[in-house]
Amino acid sequence: MKYQLPSLQSPIHMLLPNNNEIDVDLLSKKIDVIKLRGASNAHITDEGSILSANVDEKEDKSQISESAQTADLIPETFSDRVRLLFSKGISIRRRISLIPVIGSVLIWATSIFKLNSIRHKIALDFDSLRLENQRLQDQIHQNQRVLNDQLLQIENQLRNRHVRIAALESLSLPTRVQGLEAFSQQVNSGNIERDNRIANLVREIRQIGTQSMPISANTISDAKLPRPSEQSNEVVVPGLDGFYLEFEDNFRGTSEDISARLEVYLPYLLQFSNDATATVIDIGCGRGEWLKLLRKNSIQAVGIDMNSAMVDACVEQGLSAQCLDAIHYLRQQPESSLAAITGFHIIEHLPFKVLLSLFDAALRALRPDGVIIFETPNPENLSVGACNFYFDPTHLNPIVPAVAQFMAKQRGFAKAEILRLHPYPDHFKLAEDSELAKRLNAALYGPQDFAVIAWKTNAN
Repeated sequence: MKYQLPSLQSPIHMLLPNNNEIDVDLLSKKIDVIKLRGASNAHITDEGSILSANVDEKEDKSQISESAQTADLIPETFSDRVRLLFSKGISIRRRISLIPVIGSVLIWATSIFKLNSIRHKIALDFDSLRLENQRLQDQIHQNQRVLNDQLLQIENQLRNRHVRIAALESLSLPTRVQGLEAFSQQVNSGNIERDNRIANLVREIRQIGTQSMPISANTISDAKLPRPSEQSNEVVVPGLDGFYLEFEDNFRGTSEDISARLEVYLPYLLQFSNDATATVIDIGCGRGEWLKLLRKNSIQAVGIDMNSAMVDACVEQGLSAQCLDAIHYLRQQPESSLAAITGFHIIEHLPFKVLLSLFDAALRALRPDGVIIFETPNPENLSVGACNFYFDPTHLNPIVPAVAQFMAKQRGFAKAEILRLHPYPDHFKLAEDSELAKRLNAALYGPQDFAVIAWKTNAN
């Protein structure tokens, strides 16, 4: 005989399909509707769990585990559900969930209850996100204001530069050149005035010193250019003047060569061309190459030489030349009367005191725009300083360019410059494939001569 539970017989009997008191189809439809609502609420619950960052992780896992277990324990057939309902080891809540209709309602009610809690947590999360979003927006606005300020500064700088560029572009090229020329003239004018004042002071000081010196046979003012026959007091050599003329023919080159080398000085004297009041004195005029070149350019000139043979050679060519002591001649000229005083390869023949006396006499005789030009061998060229300088036995001492320039300014000339000339031809030079070769070329094959060019006043 099969045993039945009397206390549950009636309720279970009510759920059987052959119970005429219950509309089974209507009840099944209601159950399906409740299940659909439960599924929908479960879907909402899942979405809420995803959006919520603050839902307790343990609670979510518990719900998921419990739901999974409930789904596994609820059988599909009614008889299996009844059998599981009275089995051991399940909780009261799960037993209730196995009861038809009541279990579904319980699941639905639980979902509704938890839905409100999840919605509250979602609302809190949205508030937190809203605050964070506001903070980020404030930071973005602050950064934007800083960038706008920097951009405004850059725009102002560009605008100012464009204004300056436009102002410069509005000036025409001639206007700019005129402005630069005016500025250069102002600077040069200041330099000229300064140099002239210094030169005048030097001359005044020297004049005062000369007047206060006692008369002596050894003073510079008594110096004269030495005659070739006077350089040795022990031996008098007849025909010495003729010797020197032939010497120049052999070692200085032809008259044409000398004239070609002297053309470089013409630009310094062309201002005196066709000027009857301007006279150039050439000291040590030699064979007259420079005198002929000056005459060709309509510049009035007189040659002075202590070698009678040289003077005769000049006179034979129709040139103006005199056999006199140059320093004595210059002292006899009216003060500030001569346009220029030149001397080519003459100052290296003079003792130091005589050389200074020559500078002094020339300065006195020159007019304010006057100039001196003295050419001499260049000892910076080692070949010249060590050997070629001594081709002429009457040479005394080579003069360094810087010393010659200093002498001119120290004796009262306002402006002095050095012009280096006549380097060796290129075929003498080493191939400049190294720094050593370049230095050797400069030392051995550089300019063989130089000229000190000095003006009484810095007029230009």
